[in-house]
Amino acid sequence: MDINEIPQDDSKIFRGQKKVIYATQNGHYKPGTTTGWDTEAFVTEQAVEEFNQLTNEALDAVKRGEKSPLFYYMYRYRFDLPTLAQTTGLWQWQIKRHFKPSVFAKLSNKVLGRYAEVFGVSMEKIKHV
Repeated sequence: MDINEIPQDDSKIFRGQKKVIYATQNGHYKPGTTTGWDTEAFVTEQAVEEFNQLTNEALDAVKRGEKSPLFYYMYRYRFDLPTLAQTTGLWQWQIKRHFKPSVFAKLSNKVLGRYAEVFGVSMEKIKHV
C-alpha cells in the first residue's frame, strides 16, 4: 500500500491515538500513521466479543466445578491455549491437565507463579476467581 493510501477512518478502538504502520513510498518501505480503518475496527470488535463470551462461559464452568480458575484467567487475559503454552513455557497438554480442578489444586508454587506472572496477578489471586 502506498503511504498516501493509508486509511484514516478515525476508529473508535484507537481512542484518538494513531498507529504506526509501514507502507511504500517511491518503492521503499516507510513508517506512516493511521487513525484506524473500518475493517480493522470491525474485526477487533468481533475478537473482543468472542473473548468476552469465552470468558463468561469459562467463569460458569469454574463456578460449576468443571474447570479450574486457570481456565477462566486464560480467557480473561486474552490468551488461547497455544499462546498460553508459548508464554509459560509449558506444554499444551500440561495446561489442559491444569484446567482440571483436582490437578490445579495440587500445583506447586513454582508453576502457579509462572501463571501469575504471565497474567500479571498475585499467586493468591490465581487460585480463586
